[in-house]
Amino acid sequence: MVTRRQFLYILGGTVAVAVLGGGVYFLTRTPSQQPQKPKTLSGKLTILGRSGYHETIVRNLMDTFSKKYPDVSLDYVPKGYTDEYQTIVLSMRNKSTDYDVLYIDEPWIHMMINNGWLLPIDQPDLSDYPDSLKSWPTVNGKTYAQAITGNANFLFYRKDILDSIGEQPPQTWDDVLRIAKKVKSKYTDVGVKLYGFGAYSVKGTSIAQDTFPAILYPFGGRYFADDGVTPALKSQAAIDALEFFKELKNYSHPRMTEFQSLAEYSDAILRGEVAVGVAWNGWLADIDNPQKSQVVGKIEVQPYPRQKTFFGAQSGVWYMAASAFTTNPDAAIEFVKVSTSFEAQKRAALEAGLPPTRLNVFTDDDYKSKRRLADKFREIILNAKPVRTNPLWGDMAENVGTYLYMGLLGQISAEEAINKAHEEMVKVTSAIKS
Repeated sequence: MVTRRQFLYILGGTVAVAVLGGGVYFLTRTPSQQPQKPKTLSGKLTILGRSGYHETIVRNLMDTFSKKYPDVSLDYVPKGYTDEYQTIVLSMRNKSTDYDVLYIDEPWIHMMINNGWLLPIDQPDLSDYPDSLKSWPTVNGKTYAQAITGNANFLFYRKDILDSIGEQPPQTWDDVLRIAKKVKSKYTDVGVKLYGFGAYSVKGTSIAQDTFPAILYPFGGRYFADDGVTPALKSQAAIDALEFFKELKNYSHPRMTEFQSLAEYSDAILRGEVAVGVAWNGWLADIDNPQKSQVVGKIEVQPYPRQKTFFGAQSGVWYMAASAFTTNPDAAIEFVKVSTSFEAQKRAALEAGLPPTRLNVFTDDDYKSKRRLADKFREIILNAKPVRTNPLWGDMAENVGTYLYMGLLGQISAEEAINKAHEEMVKVTSAIKS
């Protein structure tokens, strides 16, 4: 059995393994030394990234880059979450030159580094990042990506509603359940469209990474062991967490397991329909925008409540990286540097709702004057920790989430749901350890 450290430090010249649909692909080429940046940049860059609010953020970053390098034309290809992951794996496996810059989620990074799919960044500016955001994309002294979108998964609540039912901000998940019951009694049961709890918990990947970790980790469960690779979901703590979630569902937004999109859930929050809930930063970008929100000034945020333990928050940071197969490496690496700089992050934070990753943006006077919750979001990003640490999380998340969803709905028992989800994780992970 290899340890997580051994897995992450596989030398670039050795055989690396990528798994998609059960196939094993062997790549033996790792990009060599970085070329020197020319005085001028030109040509074209195609950026592969996410759709939705992520696209708004990246297009703002592209505009910042274009102001500095007007001779480089930029094209953006937005994808849904699973579609982007599959596109990256297929295109990189085929050494495609279709994409120059990749906007990538945290759990994909080590799989991509060890497969030789990313260029190392020469002299990256890692100042004012939390330590975790410096170390995560750095292997053998080389940094292969830089953090940009500081997503964390955390708890939010409507302070006005808690005040109305005589409650303080929840310290434990038991507090959340008690609050949800009170909201149902005082509001939902008398016809008010307000629900005690909310989350984006639809079948598949979303429940596996957008909701369940918020309960699993405070209950003492976990997805992976200390090596970050070995599945560790099968436990009484995980069963207890899912049983608790089933109970909480009775007091939750009726569409919690049926939302058609992230935007639909975010809109429900903006309409004031959720008293307490779990969210990523981007879903709350407009809570204080009077043109879009009915809860201006009413929502507060905090790390996850504790139960058996305090976990903090789940990190879900997005990074910029340069494809190893780009035909314009100088411009691609410069795009990574410029788009993740303090100046670019500050502008995107003010204009496009970017949750920043550089701590000095949170403390910037301009940002603080326009973002009421700047200090609290800074606290959350400092407390955020990765939970999707297995490099092949993208290949297991959909099936793991399917079983969790079935357990939440009572289609199978909580114990069976956890056991089957664990088996899926073992099945995929065996490719790493074989």
